[in-house]
Amino acid sequence: MNYYRCENPDCGFLAEEEPDVCPQCGGTFFLSVDEEELTGPDWVQLGNRAVDEERPTDALACYQQAAALDDMLGVTNLGWCLEAGIGVPADPRQAVVLYAQAAARDYMPALTNLGYCYAHGIGVARDDSKAVECFRKGAENGFPRAQFLLGEAYSRGLGVEQSDEEAARWYQSAAWLGYPAAQTELGRCLEFGTGLPQSIEQAVKWYRAAAENGNAPGQCCMGFLYESGQGVEQNWEEAVRWYRAAAEQDYPRALCNLAWCYEHSKGVEQDYPEAARLYLRAAEQDYPRGQLCMGFCCERGRGVPLDPSAAADWYRKAAEQEDEDAQCCLGFLYESGQGVEQSWEEAVRWYRAAAEQGLPRAQCNLAWCYEYGKGVPQDLEESYRLYRKAAEQGDARGLFCVARCFDYGRGVTQNSTEAVAWYQKAADAGSAAAMCDLGVCYERGEGVERDLSRAVSLYRQAAEAGNAAGQCNLGFLYESGEGVEQSWEEAVRWYRAAAEQGMPRAQCNLAWCYEYGKGVEQNWKRAVHWYRQAADQEDPRGMFCMGICCKYGRGVEQNWEEAVHWYRRAVDAGSAAAMCNLGVCYERGEGVERDAAEAARLYRQAAEREDAAAQCNLGYLYETGEGVEQNWQEAVRWYQAAAEQGYPRAQCNLGVCWEFGHGVAKDPAKAADLYRQAAEGGDRVAACNLGYLYETGVGVAQSWADAVKWYRQAVEESEPRAQYNLAWCYEHGKGVPRDLRQARELYQAAAKQGYAGAQEAADRMEKDGSRRRGGGFLRGFLDGLRGQ
Repeated sequence: MNYYRCENPDCGFLAEEEPDVCPQCGGTFFLSVDEEELTGPDWVQLGNRAVDEERPTDALACYQQAAALDDMLGVTNLGWCLEAGIGVPADPRQAVVLYAQAAARDYMPALTNLGYCYAHGIGVARDDSKAVECFRKGAENGFPRAQFLLGEAYSRGLGVEQSDEEAARWYQSAAWLGYPAAQTELGRCLEFGTGLPQSIEQAVKWYRAAAENGNAPGQCCMGFLYESGQGVEQNWEEAVRWYRAAAEQDYPRALCNLAWCYEHSKGVEQDYPEAARLYLRAAEQDYPRGQLCMGFCCERGRGVPLDPSAAADWYRKAAEQEDEDAQCCLGFLYESGQGVEQSWEEAVRWYRAAAEQGLPRAQCNLAWCYEYGKGVPQDLEESYRLYRKAAEQGDARGLFCVARCFDYGRGVTQNSTEAVAWYQKAADAGSAAAMCDLGVCYERGEGVERDLSRAVSLYRQAAEAGNAAGQCNLGFLYESGEGVEQSWEEAVRWYRAAAEQGMPRAQCNLAWCYEYGKGVEQNWKRAVHWYRQAADQEDPRGMFCMGICCKYGRGVEQNWEEAVHWYRRAVDAGSAAAMCNLGVCYERGEGVERDAAEAARLYRQAAEREDAAAQCNLGYLYETGEGVEQNWQEAVRWYQAAAEQGYPRAQCNLGVCWEFGHGVAKDPAKAADLYRQAAEGGDRVAACNLGYLYETGVGVAQSWADAVKWYRQAVEESEPRAQYNLAWCYEHGKGVPRDLRQARELYQAAAKQGYAGAQEAADRMEKDGSRRRGGGFLRGFLDGLRGQ
């Protein structure tokens, strides 16, 4: 067979068929050469071209011819074919034999390949010392690949004592000889100051040299420098250009970086499917980050169909390669039961694997499991330890959770001052939740001097960062006018922001604003909408308020049974107020069959949870003997409990007990004090009772003026007995100038409410003027006051 050699002596291009133009130098004249005339280097040239053209069998045959001519490069390349299975089934042992033959002739490429086989256990038992021996000889003979591999050995401490300085020295030697991989590693040493003084400018120089020599890792590093603006002007388009160059060589890190650019629209238009395609190419090379990112794409349905099961598979592949982020993500899938069967034990297993690698997010997740006894026995001290490990890495969530441990004494001794210090650290690290909780500390003066302005500032920071609790708390300060100028409109604005994030407390607060027309136009239907949003999340207050809306027909059609339904759900969620109101339904037979015993049971549940209305209602049942055995002492006990919470109706009822000696020794003075407290709290019956004590001089010095004062307060709340009593004062000029017209109007007002004797008094005044009023002391003030 004849071959054709370019006539240009400086070219030497050899072809199997005569070309029109030499592809190497552009020459047009070729000499015919017999096969017997070909040299070892000629056969190597032909073999290399066959490799480039993906003709493995021809490549093998050419290298065999070169080896037969005792060409050491031919022998080495034949060894490479046997090592890699090029044109022949792989036979690493025979490859080692060939490398050794050439190495024995001091052929440095073969010696380096032999060292590589020793380093990786290819065709021979792994022996790092022998590998280094080979690399060192090649390096000292100026072979750049050997210098590079010796640098790698020093960098990793394989076969030699680890030394960054020695690694950098050998990388530098190979880099100056133009070895691209060494140029990249030298760039890394200079970028991070590893073994050499840090110099980002020099790092750029060597990364660029490697990149322009086609080294994919160098191209990727150049891309990252353009992405981050280190040593070069930040430029996303240049970053993408270099990432793409490396990605076209299927370099997995570059594939992932380029995918990220497509995912986040950096230097290219956003394209989720393209991002997923690139992540997949990296993942299929068993690259952990590519597998992690493919898992994320499948979990979120980003660029690929939503598939939690596939996400779990990808996360698992990366997790089994010790990728801590993937381990944590897989743990979360086991926690939530997405794509896998829910298992707290498996969640803990993977969180622990990632936590042991120091991943703060996993440390926090594992800490949470210990805090709440999920998949492990509850252990607050271990929980605190793990939060602390994350915090010591500056992790915002870890810092925040350590603060909460100190705030609530979970795993450590409660210490508000320490809590404030940790909340501040977490807030400085960007934790919006910490900003909010630190605001609470300043609002309440816990662990720090009370400072409402500071609380407002922190709530605002948290709110503007999107923290729902911060938004709700800021709304409440605008509602109350604490630390800021009172503004219902601003309160509504922030309640709405939090409500739209699904926060039940904010939804209820916003509903209340719609209910009472505060900062918005009154709108019962909108109120119901927001109460229902909270109720649908099993929020006790939301369900309780839905019960009230259904009971009174506010924003919905009035429906006792629906009211009971919502009260019952709120009771199941632990709402003491709902227990009380459901008790009222059972006491009155509203929406359920009347059952005083069940009412008493519900009142007791709520009363034991410090619900003042329930305590008062339970006291009333003990007073009347409905649903329980009549017992004045128990009535007084529960009235007292509610009165101590400042509940006006209980203060009034307890006052009656002291006035008449029911369950306690009679003491009108104490009665007067309790009536006064209740009246000042807005209780109309108590105001009337206090007025009567002033009229009669019982428990207080007799004073018609004070009697009139308190009757008038009760009348303003439409209390019928007070209307009657004040009418009598006007009729007889007691504490006020005599005014028969005013008296008659008040008698008529009391009569319209069915007050006994009021109509007769009004009629009498129409007929024949004044007579001493009839009717004695009435205790109708207890009627109709139970429940809400």
